[in-house]
Amino acid sequence: MNKFFLTLASALLGASCLSAQGDVSSKDSIHAQLTPVKAIVSAGDTAKLRLSIEVVADCEVSQTLLSGVRLSAFFGGEKRHEFVDEVGGGSVKLVAGTRLERNLEADMKLVFGGGESVADSVTFKWPGLGGAEAQVAVSPDQSKIDLDALDYSKTRVRLVTNYGDITLSFFPDKAPNHVRNFVKLAKQGFYDGTQFHRVIKGFMVQGGCPNTKEGATGRPGTGNPGYTIDAEFNDTPHERGIVSMARSTDPNSAGSQFFIVHQKASHLDNQYTAFGKVDKGMKVVDAIADVPCGGPQRSTPLEPVRLNAAVVFPVYK
Repeated sequence: MNKFFLTLASALLGASCLSAQGDVSSKDSIHAQLTPVKAIVSAGDTAKLRLSIEVVADCEVSQTLLSGVRLSAFFGGEKRHEFVDEVGGGSVKLVAGTRLERNLEADMKLVFGGGESVADSVTFKWPGLGGAEAQVAVSPDQSKIDLDALDYSKTRVRLVTNYGDITLSFFPDKAPNHVRNFVKLAKQGFYDGTQFHRVIKGFMVQGGCPNTKEGATGRPGTGNPGYTIDAEFNDTPHERGIVSMARSTDPNSAGSQFFIVHQKASHLDNQYTAFGKVDKGMKVVDAIADVPCGGPQRSTPLEPVRLNAAVVFPVYK
């Protein structure tokens, strides 16, 4: 951990001594909260946490609380690693009304050694600071996934949205190229930061366009990964929960954009490539379908529906 940012809403008073019993002179003097910046992170990546503190009564705090680190990481009830950067030995007085916020980073490779395939969560705690506890869901290290060795019928992809999580399973026997392409793009992080840009309740919700990312200049709904894949139309009916690929008038124009069927849409059968289904999270799809929309077709969400991450949970042959 070597990136720390601090914002104080009121002035700090002079330093004085503090006993080594804890970070705060009185546990009732501070309200603390530790929250993950991203709800899910790869076992080979970096977890980003935000520490927020509100001083409700004058108190003394350890200098480490303001510019150092004291975090413990627990996995399965076992302490896996301690991130410690003790700063000096002094303390600082804070007055009531002071607010501070810090961004912390924890290298997950130090927790898991970079090699474990996990699908659970890590709990981070700042010892002695009540309320400073957060859970971060952990996925396998995406960089270590071997696409050629996957059992695509058992592999899953979790879509982490600002409305909740949606878990997808796949039909490699029906559309092998589309399944591999989708999992590959998810592994690469292609979908991270995109949005569901087209939502029609009772029909479908559509996402996967790179032009919906922050800073993109292209028109949402027209982007692709720089290539297209040929159609694999099959006999899978477009029923509620089916995942299918969006395309233009050219049947062989699919690339990265996909849609989840909200209610049965038989007119799409054998016209679009169905390649998977929702295993868990149809209530999240329902919530997305309910978002207020505008635009010429009243299909453009008025508030962003973000796909924060598409995470692969591999199963090998």
